[in-house]
This record gives sequence, structure tokens and C-alpha cells, in this order.
Amino acid sequence: MGMAKPEKLKDQSAAVSRRTVLKAGLGLASAGALQEKSGILGSAEASMAPRQSETYAHIRGFNYQPSWDFNGSVIWRQFKPELFDLELGQGKRYFPGINTIRLWLSFDAFIGGAVANQEVVAGHFETALRIANKYDLKVIPTLFNGWHSVPDFGGVAQEMVKNWMDDRYPTTPRNVFVPYLEKFVGEHAADHRILIWDLCNEPFDSGVTPELLKWLKFLYRKCKELKATAPIGVGTPPSMDHLRLLLPVSDVLTIHPYGNREFLAEALDLGQKTGKPVLATECCWGSTDDLKRARIIETELSELQKAGIGFLAHVLHHSLVADCHREQYGPVSVAGYMAFIEADGSLRRYHEVFNKFI
Repeated sequence: MGMAKPEKLKDQSAAVSRRTVLKAGLGLASAGALQEKSGILGSAEASMAPRQSETYAHIRGFNYQPSWDFNGSVIWRQFKPELFDLELGQGKRYFPGINTIRLWLSFDAFIGGAVANQEVVAGHFETALRIANKYDLKVIPTLFNGWHSVPDFGGVAQEMVKNWMDDRYPTTPRNVFVPYLEKFVGEHAADHRILIWDLCNEPFDSGVTPELLKWLKFLYRKCKELKATAPIGVGTPPSMDHLRLLLPVSDVLTIHPYGNREFLAEALDLGQKTGKPVLATECCWGSTDDLKRARIIETELSELQKAGIGFLAHVLHHSLVADCHREQYGPVSVAGYMAFIEADGSLRRYHEVFNKFI
């Protein structure tokens, strides 16, 4: 997730009851005033939004980081199907209308160690798909990750991609990534449980390089060669420069607007001009203050719903992954605390507001 903080919201007293907060609509402006103020639905956008987002306008869901570790490699090597099932089940119970989850896979978990380990990790992915399907949830698997925080989830870095995509070594750049794509994308190429393949979460967070662009194009071409039937996107923070660079490897514009109204409007416009649908695969900026966070959710989801854009909030459940926990579980960044379900399995205060948009 990117670090583009949304507009500041006025604080309300934490003493206000949950019922009062929800009944008052969290003190937000009327729909008409919000539409006029945001500028998201000008005449062109209003007329085009239903057409360009019709495939994914119904999507309602969450990013999900399992709770048992902070690192993707450990999460997928030491997979805990019972806990995975429990936490998705909690999500479906609190938010019964959700239909999609976005899972962050781990190339590190797959590629590190013996070849036999690859089958184990791939088996864990199949188990995750089966459990998600049990709860009628489509899955957006994120193949690689370019976002780094403290503690680090793991993923690609510019140095790694540069070394492995160097033309002076014509065999290794392709071979190192191919088994992973073949196992995950190739063996699930026609899997009805997959909604979209996310090539990489926020690949340019540490900068744009020719090697990164080359690498993404390689991944995209390989997925197409493997006959993936689900469309492909790349998780993109609020940067139109990034979004335009990613057009050649995006069948769907999978954006992370996080309350950035200008970015959302421009992304919608780009989608209309290019004929590509738009889906917010991350949204709902965090806060350690439960009420303030609920108001952020209300604001962001109101805007996305009015724009005809489906969305996946970040993040379903408390986790040791960065930005998914309170301070007693580790460092808390400027993104705050982003979970909807607490560590003890209870619903975070005021966060049932999400159900207003299902």
C-alpha cells in the first residue's frame, strides 16, 4: 500500500455511541454536496462510469493478510488452514455481502529451498482457494510485491530485478520466474475462483527503472502465454505517472486511491479513454482512532460507490503484517491501524459501517 495520506478529516468525540455515529452518517456531507465537491462525477465521468466499470462495479471485499506472521514467506511456508478458515469465516460473518478477497502470495516462499518445497507452497495456495470458495469469495492473487515497510513483508527490490533481467545473462532472467508463474498461473489458468491476477503490488514504490518495466512486461507476456483467462492488473498507488506506465501490462486498472480524489477522477478518465475497467483493490486509509477510521471508510467508500467503482478495503483482519496491527504488536507507521477485525476476533468499533456499501 502506498503512503499517500488522504485529506484530513475533522475529529469527533470518541464518547459518541456507535449507534449515534451510524445514524448520523458519521457527520458527512450530503451525497449531492460530496459529488459536487469531489469533482469525481462530472458530466463526462457520470455518463461513462457505468460502462467502463460494469464488470467490477459489484465487487465488495477486502485485502486479507493472515494473522500468524509479518512475513509473506513464513505465512505461506507455515500455512495454517484452520486459522485461515476461521479468519475468513469471521469476515463473512461480520460482512456477509463481501464477494472477493485479495491475497498476497510470496515468490520468496516458493523459490527458496528445495524444489519439493515448491509443491508444498503451491498446495497451500490451492487450499486457500478452496477455503475462499467455501465462503463464496473470488480471489485476486498478488504474485509479487513492491511495497516495503517495517517489519518487511518481503518481495521484489530494484536490485533483484535489475540483476535478473540483465541482458548479459540471457538464460537466468527468464528461468528464475518461469516455474513460479507456471505453477501458480499456469495450473490455475482457467480457474473460475480467480477474479484477476495482480502481477505486482505497487512495483514502483521505490522508484521506476527500465528493468522493472521490462520485468513487468515479461511477467505479463508469460501469463498470457500460459493462457490465463482471468484479466491482469497491477496494484497502483495514487500516481498517474505510474498508472500510465502500467497500461501495457494492465487489462484492468487496479488502483489504490486512498481518498485521493484527483487521482480517482483521473484514473476514471484514463479508463474511459482506454476502454479498461477500473477497480480499487486497496482503499480505506488507516487510523489508530476507531471513530476517525470509520469516518475515513465512510468518505472513501461513498466516493467509490458514487463513481461506480468496486472496491477491496485494506485490511480484513488483524495481522502481524505492517499496518495491520495495533502498537502492542509492533511499529505503527503513518498509515495507522487498518484492520477491520481485532486480534481477538471481535469486530473493530464502528467498522460495521462497511456494510452500508454492500
